[in-house]
Amino acid sequence: MKQLLFLGVVAFAMNGIGQEVVHPLMTNPSLYTPEVTKLRTGHSLDSTFIYSTSPLSISDVWDDFSQNKFVAYPPAYTDPNVTSQWFYYLMDAGNTIPEPDTVVFCDTSKAKHDTISVVSGLPTTFTTYFTPHSIWVNDLDNYPINGQTINLYDECYVLIDSVVDGVPDPTQDTIWYTNEPTHIQDSIHLFFVNLNNPGKIWLDNSACHNYRYAVDPWSLGMVTFDGVDSTGRPYEFGNPSAQGPADVLTSKPVNMAGTTNVFLQFLYQPKGHGNMPEDEDSLIVDFWQVDSARWYPWWNATPPYIENLWDTAFIAVPPVFLKDGFKFRVRNYASLSGALDHWHLDYVQLYENPLLEPQPYKDLAISYPLNSLLKDYTAVPWDHYQNYSVPNDLMIDTNYLAVYNSDDTPTQVGSDMFLEISYNGTVQGTYNLPNPGAIPPWTSNWELGMNQFPFFVSTNHTYSAPANDTMAAFDVKINVAADVAASNVYTVNDTSYMKQEFKNYYAYDDGSAEVAYQLQGTNALLAYEFNAYEADTLTGILIHFVPTVEDLSNKVLLLTVWDDNNGQPGDILYKDDFFAPHYPEYGASKNEFKYYTFANPDYPSVIKVPKKFYVGWEQIESKSFSLGMDRNIVNNSKIQFNVGGSWITSSQEGSLMIRPVFSTNIDHTLDLTENSESGETIVMFPNPASEHLSFSGQMEGNTVSIYDISGRLVLQQALNTRIDISFLQKGVYVVNITDNSGVPLFTEKLIKE
Repeated sequence: MKQLLFLGVVAFAMNGIGQEVVHPLMTNPSLYTPEVTKLRTGHSLDSTFIYSTSPLSISDVWDDFSQNKFVAYPPAYTDPNVTSQWFYYLMDAGNTIPEPDTVVFCDTSKAKHDTISVVSGLPTTFTTYFTPHSIWVNDLDNYPINGQTINLYDECYVLIDSVVDGVPDPTQDTIWYTNEPTHIQDSIHLFFVNLNNPGKIWLDNSACHNYRYAVDPWSLGMVTFDGVDSTGRPYEFGNPSAQGPADVLTSKPVNMAGTTNVFLQFLYQPKGHGNMPEDEDSLIVDFWQVDSARWYPWWNATPPYIENLWDTAFIAVPPVFLKDGFKFRVRNYASLSGALDHWHLDYVQLYENPLLEPQPYKDLAISYPLNSLLKDYTAVPWDHYQNYSVPNDLMIDTNYLAVYNSDDTPTQVGSDMFLEISYNGTVQGTYNLPNPGAIPPWTSNWELGMNQFPFFVSTNHTYSAPANDTMAAFDVKINVAADVAASNVYTVNDTSYMKQEFKNYYAYDDGSAEVAYQLQGTNALLAYEFNAYEADTLTGILIHFVPTVEDLSNKVLLLTVWDDNNGQPGDILYKDDFFAPHYPEYGASKNEFKYYTFANPDYPSVIKVPKKFYVGWEQIESKSFSLGMDRNIVNNSKIQFNVGGSWITSSQEGSLMIRPVFSTNIDHTLDLTENSESGETIVMFPNPASEHLSFSGQMEGNTVSIYDISGRLVLQQALNTRIDISFLQKGVYVVNITDNSGVPLFTEKLIKE
């Protein structure tokens, strides 16, 4: 049975009663989505999507997962590629014209004339029928819609006459079925979606397409198999011993007619940044046999599995499968109680191979996306960056891009590599990336395997945006290449894209959790160090908690902020009260952060912090909270914990998903109003509000902006006495008003009901 207690103890407290651990995730937060609606069978099909596709050609079946080649389910009813059709239960005999909605029919069980003849006490029944109607009756519970012609009758009653020893009974009995007809008109509305796009290969989406779960991937992107479904939830929640079939990756049908020597080839890796499969877990490949219309298991990974080893599956497709309509699927057998037993796939291809042996990929590909061009952080407040005396100093001096060479020889570094940075669609700078061959130990080649390609940032670029912007986002594009085309046969994975966001918080993480971080120990303390660009006012903390083996959402945490004392947490600047604590909250969307405010009335609602400070908490019970941890960016030197009287630096490599939020023009919450200095006060009412928001005071030339709890702009327009907010979801927003020069005049929290 899968051992779920912990993956490894990293450090024990001096008193031996506390420890720092990481757990596998109970869910996969990168997948959180509503349940997908697919074809239903066995009951009414009304309003169902019906999907159709033409077979792919064998050359279409190639995927390094640098792009999304998964079919999207379901489209909206109004999407341009959606058509619809009504199907009716009762049709005319030619199955061309629906019967009227008011029609009522009965079959021979409820429409007939029985004459019962009794001779010497022995009854004999003679049956005659009314005038029949030939009606086509469809089965509306299964697709394709099929039916047949049967005889039905307008009459829904049975007449009964009796003749006893040759003497007719003058009274005729009638049994009425007017309220119990056997056939009444019905209809269903079906929606049809054409999935013939050859750029979309995969028919199901339970396996997770991602860019960060594998270790040293050969290309940019992979698909990951584990024990959670397409919504990110366990297949069997709350059953830690559950084991069985889990994720599936199924190809569209492929036209294999006329092919020979066909092979399925792919790379696969156990564990990565996830959980190691055990011997009873497996990765399996099935082939679809067209003639028998069934799946045949054909290959499986064989234990013992080697952690993080990329291996090649090279599977011959026998001639009996080489038909038009062939499909293959990859699936895993795993623990079904969480995001466990990980397998990662890369470079899946189906091809004719007369050499009958695995072929090298001969490709050059970016392995991991860029995280940030800033020193230390993936995100910082925009005003902190703008206010810094030399913003250029905040850019990384030398960044490193992971590039994998799967050719069979080293390849000369290309001459056309570049870095491009844009703002609002306008290119701010394009920089050539020179071959750093003169810098040891670089050799001017893409060596076999993983290369850490250095490129220079701080001397080239500084982010810039209009001075009145309260936040900014920059699109970063980087491209690598090889001079020899034959050594880089797939160019789609040579380019990586990143969005550098500036809002109102600091972040070390990449926004994706691979494991759950926990402290174990009564009254254990966790502190996360931040070195801000300037001293400022802290308004709250964004935290990403993740479900793991046990639901810990009822455990008390005392949110705490410390100043610095020679590299360790010092004086407490804020701490929750025992009578008004916080609790972990699990998000319902992809890698969702929850916002925690400073609620202790003994402290201000906003906390002034120096440049260097710490945020974290004290836990009351020995069982801690499952905090999302990003394994791809290493910042454990910033994490300290205290379970026995002294602070210890974490040994768990990664970044905690905690983000301190600062007071800016997009404050999450201040309960403060910045009034105009002109002497005319702006007043906003009502608050809370549901449909409209009204203003009085200084109006002309001003702009109103409304931000949601994550700092996303949801409305911006010229300030009027009344604006419509009916379209906003219920929740907390921040209303910001600026003059025509961008100078802030007013900031207030809004409760939308």
